[in-house]
Amino acid sequence: MNPILPPMPGASTDAAALHLVDIYAHSDILFASPHITLLGRGVFKAITPTANTLSRDVNALLISARQAGHEYPIVAGAIPFDSTQPACLIAPAQLDVAPALGAQAGTLSERALGMGECMPKPVPVPQRYCQGVDDALARFARKELDKVVLSRALDIEANADIDMSALLNNLLRQNPHGYTFAIPLGNKTDYPHVFTGASPELLVRREGNRVIANPLAGSAARSTDIAEDERRAAALLSSTKDHHEHAIVIDAVSAALRPFCTTLNVPEGPELTSTETLWHLSTTLVGELKDPETTSLDLALAMHPTPAVCGHPTRQAFDAIGEIEPFERGFFTGMVGWCDSEGNGEWAVAIRCAEIKQRRMRLYAGAGVVSGSTPEKELAETGTKLRTMLNAMGIKDADVNSAIEVSQHTNAYKDDARKDNAPEKA
Repeated sequence: MNPILPPMPGASTDAAALHLVDIYAHSDILFASPHITLLGRGVFKAITPTANTLSRDVNALLISARQAGHEYPIVAGAIPFDSTQPACLIAPAQLDVAPALGAQAGTLSERALGMGECMPKPVPVPQRYCQGVDDALARFARKELDKVVLSRALDIEANADIDMSALLNNLLRQNPHGYTFAIPLGNKTDYPHVFTGASPELLVRREGNRVIANPLAGSAARSTDIAEDERRAAALLSSTKDHHEHAIVIDAVSAALRPFCTTLNVPEGPELTSTETLWHLSTTLVGELKDPETTSLDLALAMHPTPAVCGHPTRQAFDAIGEIEPFERGFFTGMVGWCDSEGNGEWAVAIRCAEIKQRRMRLYAGAGVVSGSTPEKELAETGTKLRTMLNAMGIKDADVNSAIEVSQHTNAYKDDARKDNAPEKA
């Protein structure tokens, strides 16, 4: 069994990974993790299966690619939050593989996207998002749920097409230890939609018989002041509310993985990990696979959606999201990654992301709501999470700040918070 795809000829340094980012085009698939950098160019075949046939269709596509002469066939792409909806998966015509960028990513220079001024539109408006959190808290009081993840979006239109190469460069620079991705959606003969982002969260990785998962749940905003940043990290690590939220996720992930593993190591408590904008509670689970026929995709589907992006109990949380959120998530909080013909692969949780077409984009962010949450704090957390994409785009103007920050809307929320707890679908 081959746990790691072979690198392209001469790919022995970070320069090879940087080259793949430099030659990326809008119709390509890019997936850069702490372990590998993949660039898929052209399309051997694309499929759009739903959950019922997904594993079978992917396996058939990999066999077909092998029969067509692909020495190292893979399928890569995105699977939506609602897995009954179509996935977007591609076996590329050409695959280039390089080592992970690693620390080299952090040395990249920031590149301007040339977007100019842009007008943001929050969906829903912050007051309505706060009302949604109140709705969730009422459901907790009625014992309907333990946790639900509520998200919001930010629609932005720039005055020029988005430079995807510059955006990916900036995402890699700012998030060198994350999972940076770009997945083309829709018609490849036109300028495609691109689903892109830099997720901090590994759903699952399979390397031969080894299984690794790294759920994140419980967050706190970073501070540029070192002492304050350390205080926030310590407060998160000692937070009863955030430990409860994290434990719900770990229990669900370990329950999903145990049937597939002969052994599964689950640490007693979480550690701290960080991105440029957030501290997270993190736990790494490591197991040994029971059946070598179980693929990375099989494992990912068994885990998805975790309480980190949906809630608990899953069915009730999923239904609550559909009733409270005024938009369809699509691929946001789904998963992105790849699987090869040996069953190895990596799948990351599709967060810190955006869907982009030419000059239009929709950014997404969510927050886990549990008993003890407050609407203002969850709104603030989603605003901080939107910053991953906004920072990479170089958007720091006041119009966008006022669209995502709590301070501009707190009074309006308090005056109008409970007038309408059932926003309509946009």
